[in-house]
Formats: sequence, structure tokens, C-alpha cells
Amino acid sequence: MLPDAMTESLNRRLAGESRRIKLLRTLLRKGWVHSGAKLAIDYLEKRDWKPYQINAIRCIANDFRNAYLGKKPSIFTSAFVPNELVYGLGAVPFLPEAAAGFAASYKLAGESLAAGESLWYSPDLCSFHRAGVGASVINLTPEPAAVIVSSQLCDGGKQALFQISRYHNCPFHVLDVPYGQSEQSLKYLSKQLEIVVKDLKREVPDLSEEYMDEALANSNAALSYYRELCELRKNTPSPWRGSEALNYVVLFLWSWGSPWLPKFYKSLRDYAENIISTGNYPIPNEQFRLAWLNLRPYYSTKLFDYLENEAQISVAFEEFSYLHWDVLDPQDPYTSLANKIMSNFGWGPARRRLKVISKIVQEFSIDGVVQFAQWGCRQHNGASYVLSDYLKKEGIPFLNLDGDGVDIKNSGEAQSLTRLGAFRELLEARKIKNLR
Repeated sequence: MLPDAMTESLNRRLAGESRRIKLLRTLLRKGWVHSGAKLAIDYLEKRDWKPYQINAIRCIANDFRNAYLGKKPSIFTSAFVPNELVYGLGAVPFLPEAAAGFAASYKLAGESLAAGESLWYSPDLCSFHRAGVGASVINLTPEPAAVIVSSQLCDGGKQALFQISRYHNCPFHVLDVPYGQSEQSLKYLSKQLEIVVKDLKREVPDLSEEYMDEALANSNAALSYYRELCELRKNTPSPWRGSEALNYVVLFLWSWGSPWLPKFYKSLRDYAENIISTGNYPIPNEQFRLAWLNLRPYYSTKLFDYLENEAQISVAFEEFSYLHWDVLDPQDPYTSLANKIMSNFGWGPARRRLKVISKIVQEFSIDGVVQFAQWGCRQHNGASYVLSDYLKKEGIPFLNLDGDGVDIKNSGEAQSLTRLGAFRELLEARKIKNLR
């Protein structure tokens, strides 16, 4: 077996490195770059960027600064690990799959995808995970001190993060989430969380549970504001563009426990309140309201330019923004966090997810449901026919829209626009029929 340094060098050569990647890798680890980013954010604030946008940027920028400069241990997690656990230990989380979407929006995912594929990761795997592994191999991600994954919802996430832990020779922990809902299952998962924390404190220097109360308090404060925001989003017309809301799903998956998340959701709630009070809606002549399942293509805005600007259709709410847990108990953090994990409606029998989608349809006055069928996503694509049959029986129009969230080579954008146009005609025909 090759020594770690030789393996890393070989992987980089196999992956291929552009000058842009070498420069970006260097800049991400320079203190003056992060100081400059802070000044740039201050400048944007003075240029009348919206407060919630500024708070969102500061939330991610703060974690990036701590992770890339090594000011705090960086713990890589999969999307459904409760990151209150990470903040509560005095570390910062890093989600390679969420970062892949972020990179795609800035046209930076191509090299990461190519790096993964050059190391024989199949192109039919989910591009969020391929890009995450590729970025790790060419060291565009920070150095992980440890990795934590949950067994739900996505098997590809576990496999990808395991490979990342191997590349970086760091501890790897799996939370085995029981399939069934019971008191025994809850105790089983709660005990696992306790053991993982104990092991991490032994494996990673400077970790301590002294920050756990603060992380849970931050999460609960953010949850309170977020509930109020969700109520405001039930308004017709919608007070917030769904295209932007799908961009901010990254914070919903990443930042629970961060001191910046309550500030973000408070400012976003205030923004929605102001929009409703002034009537300055982003889509004032809203014709239809959609529920959007799964994620979106992050490298292009064309689908949403069509929906929002041409068709006057709002994405009123997103599946990945649905709040599925209750207030966390600082007196019993591990049981609370175990409950948060197990309450995820995407885990367990399909009827749990169908029930939540039905609630979204009713509560947000939804006219039609679109599922973005991310290439390689077995979790969502495998249930598409069940979902289609269920919504058909409920009388809700449904469109399963094939595409890729990160890899533009798999986009099929022209076909998607055609299908969205046909779906709009279906909604219009249904509306005319109902008016007769």
C-alpha cells in the first residue's frame, strides 16, 4: 500500500488539475482571502442587499473561515445528520453534497466531477456525491477531522463520505437509524449519538460538550422564526420566490445550531412580512402554485425564469424545507436529536412521505406537484410511480421532471422546458374545467 502522501499525489495526478483549481485551493486557505470576503460582505450590505441574504452569506462564510483556516475542527456530515451535534462539540460542519450544489451555481463543479470520474466513480451515481468526492480528492474541501453519516436517507451519501474518510485518513462514524418507530428504536439511536460524541472527544483534539446547550438554544431560536416564516409563505401570492428558496435549502440542511441561523430566519421572516404588508410580491399576477420535490439544477436558472417570469407560476413550497421536528430539549440532547433524525418523513414506509406531501398541498394551496428527478437519486426516483399514483387519486397534477442538479452534461434542459410548458397547459385546462 502506498504511503498517504504518495496516494494523495497520485490521486491528484489521475484526477488532473487545472490552474484554476490549484489557485482556488491555495486561496481558500489564505487568511487574507477570508478577511477580504468579510469586507466584501460589509460592502454588499451597504449596497442594499437584503438582510436575510447578508446573514445567509455570513453564516456559510463563518463556517468556511473556521474550517479552511483550521480555527475549529471540521467534521464532514451527510445531509441528514443533525449538525447541532457538531456545533455543540465546538466544531463546524461541512456537507460535501451541499457544497457541490453551491459550487455548481458558480460554475465550479466541472473539475470536481471530472476528478471523481477519473478515479472510476461511475457517471450514473448521484452528481452531488461524485462532485463531493472529487472535490475532496483535489483538496478543494477543508481537511476533515472526522466524518459522521446517518444510514438514512441516501445510501450514496454514506459510500461517498466513507471514501472521503479513507482519502483523508480520519475517523468515520455511522448512525444506524432504525427503520421502525418505537421507544426502543429511539433509545437505540440516542445511545449511538452519545457513543459517537464520546469517541469524537477522544479522537479529535479540542472537542468538548460545553457548547451543546448553546447549539440547541440556537437551533430552537431558529426553529421559532422558521415556523413563522412557513406560515407567511402560505399567503397568496407567495411572498418569496421558490427559485431562491431552493437555493437556501443548503442552510436548512447545514446550519441548525449555528449562531447565524436565527439571524437569517428572523430577517427572512421580516422580509416576508414586509412583502405581504406592502403587496410588493415577486410574482404579483401569480397564476398557479407548485410544490417542488427534491432539489433543483443549480448551474442554471432557465427553468425558474420560465416558471416565474413567463408563466407567472410560483414554487410556493419545497419538500426539503418541510419542518419535521419539534423543539429540542437541552436537558436530554441525545434523545432530542435522535427524535429529530427519526422524524424525517423520507425514512420508513412511503406513506410517511406521501402524508407530508399531502399536507404541503393542502396548507400551501398547491395547484400541482413537480418532482425534480435527480439523475442517480435512487431514493426519490424509485418512489416516483407510487407518488404519481397517489397524487392522481388525490386529483393533484404531477410532473416527474428528469434532470441533474450538479452535472450540466445530464441537464436535458430544453426537454424540461417543453414539459413544463405542457404542464402549465394542463393546469390551465384544469382551472377552466373547475370554473365551469
